[in-house]
Amino acid sequence: MVNFPNIDKIKEIQKKYYDIADKIDPHIAVVFPFDSDISDEELYEKLSKVVENYKPFKIKCHGVSTPVGEPNYRFLDVVENRDIIKKMSDDIYKSIIPEHLEHRDKHNYVPHISLANMPLDKEIELDDTFEMIVDSLYVERIGSNDESIKLYDIRLNERSV
Repeated sequence: MVNFPNIDKIKEIQKKYYDIADKIDPHIAVVFPFDSDISDEELYEKLSKVVENYKPFKIKCHGVSTPVGEPNYRFLDVVENRDIIKKMSDDIYKSIIPEHLEHRDKHNYVPHISLANMPLDKEIELDDTFEMIVDSLYVERIGSNDESIKLYDIRLNERSV
């Protein structure tokens, strides 16, 4: 989950063009939703081991893009420290859910915040810059009605090198 000071601008756009905006807050997905037999407790332990290698970092989001082959989608682009998010995603897939790595790579994972997934009546204009410090990994389960069910936050390692 992201918590930018100016997050209301993202939420306004999502209310119009993102069909699950009322069920999930703006976020940067580090992994795609997946099915697994891993218990919530085991997942917490495994994720804790991965994120202990990461210290808090700044992200900056700016610019709207359309992913290849997805004409109704619009993404708010991560433009600073995208590589850290991508590496964290790689580490999670490789160490916890390697059986889902092919799916992620098939969809050419690029860190972003989804703004739209429905036909647009006009192009999205968003010239703002969104900045924050990422200091935890927010873990959620997707409910039967596509709603977000928060499981826990895992803090990044303040002492990591």
